[in-house]
Amino acid sequence: MPQFGVGVDIEAISRFKKSDAGGDSAFLKKVFTSLELDYCLSYKAPAQHLAARFAAKEAIIKAFGSLKRAGPDYRDIEITNDSSGVPSARILRPGFEDLEIKLSLSHSRSEAIAFAVVTRTK
Repeated sequence: MPQFGVGVDIEAISRFKKSDAGGDSAFLKKVFTSLELDYCLSYKAPAQHLAARFAAKEAIIKAFGSLKRAGPDYRDIEITNDSSGVPSARILRPGFEDLEIKLSLSHSRSEAIAFAVVTRTK
């Protein structure tokens, strides 16, 4: 029987507003992959996209905690969208091949939220 963990996180988009002006790059490079930054910073107002991806990483880390398993670091988690816009996550660090991650992201004008389910498949 597969084991699963769930996690949820909500972030204030205002925390990421400095990024709209290109500020706080040390934080961004510590948390996000190049692919994520390229995607988010391609928007006129990237803060909502950065906040949603940060919330997703937090939700995934919380889901690992509910599995009683040490989670990856922020930059080891990469959030992307498929051609239909559906978000997905992958772990870039070895040792996590036995997991499947389902993810849902949303945002309003002021907050971004993410819900993650991590299932151990083996």
